[in-house]
Amino acid sequence: MKRFLLAAMASVALLASCSNNGANTTVEGRFVSDRVDSVYLERISDSYDAVERIDGVALGSDGGFKFEFDVDDETSPRLYRLSFNTNVRPITLVVAAEDNIYLDSAGDLFLNYEVKNSEESQLIKQFNREYYSAVDRLARLSQRIATTEGDMLELNKEAYKAAMEAIQCQVRFVGSNPNTLAAFYASRQHVAEEYVPMLEGKGISTPHIHMLKEGLSESYPDSPYIALLQSEIESAEAFANLADKIVESPYPDIELDDMYKNMHSLSELSGKVVLLYFWTAELPLCNNINAELKTLYEKYHDEGFEVYHVSADANRALWIEATRAQQLPWISVFGSTDPRVFSLYSVVELPMAYIISKSGDIELCPLAIDGLEREIKKRL
Repeated sequence: MKRFLLAAMASVALLASCSNNGANTTVEGRFVSDRVDSVYLERISDSYDAVERIDGVALGSDGGFKFEFDVDDETSPRLYRLSFNTNVRPITLVVAAEDNIYLDSAGDLFLNYEVKNSEESQLIKQFNREYYSAVDRLARLSQRIATTEGDMLELNKEAYKAAMEAIQCQVRFVGSNPNTLAAFYASRQHVAEEYVPMLEGKGISTPHIHMLKEGLSESYPDSPYIALLQSEIESAEAFANLADKIVESPYPDIELDDMYKNMHSLSELSGKVVLLYFWTAELPLCNNINAELKTLYEKYHDEGFEVYHVSADANRALWIEATRAQQLPWISVFGSTDPRVFSLYSVVELPMAYIISKSGDIELCPLAIDGLEREIKKRL
């Protein structure tokens, strides 16, 4: 009997010891949708570049689900997400030890979900609703542009407006909640820039990353995301130092690849009159300008006129097809290989062009054919 009692006491002590290593945490709720029948719990890595699947369950007949798992009570909250067995976007949550988070959604799960018992997860929901509503509108417009459905100029204007709305939503949210993991999550979203690469760098920038780092250092001083933010700050500062060195030359140099993956730098055309032209194959106006520009190129190329043609297209195949179809004779490169070039040259609309003189002086340039020809002749 004594031996049994000692064994029982040892078992209780072992269980108590185990419970100290983690805390029972619950994520549960109900999702009603004809697009989803299973849900998976995943943990986002501390480097925010991978996910680890923890568990998965089939939704009950009423759409119910429940996950119970251990979270180390010694650590700061982490980012988890609920993903699905279809292309529905995952729902990201801020989870801490002993949380009991409840979610409920019907119809469009991602845009309509509600979350209780987690203030920061609720903040993420608010951000998602505004940001991804703009992104979805941008996606629909991009599809119409890709299928040349409607007025291309008007569609491109609307797409640019939707992308800017998404980016401005992101900047507002991060600026209003800098001490939260919800803002850290928001800063990771770059969907709008994927559709409109020339907006790279127009949203979340180094000052926002600094602000996030300081805010998280106060709220969650042991958060692993602080080190990630610091690394990004150091990388941005290194790039800024490089940009400063580049600007010491007559104009910022860039190097991008053509359709055959051959690299071409702008500086290789030094000593000639160069039109640096930012365009997109999706915009008919740009294609019309290309046709007129070919006439000028043939007329003045032998005198030292060159074109460095930078595509802002997100779709490489579309760009290649347009470049081949139009038989463009100059250097034509893909800007989305390194979207920072658009920030470097402050490209905020398309088409846009600079003209560079033989001595390296650079100025904004008109693209109307008569005005452009005058600028070329003046510098040759």
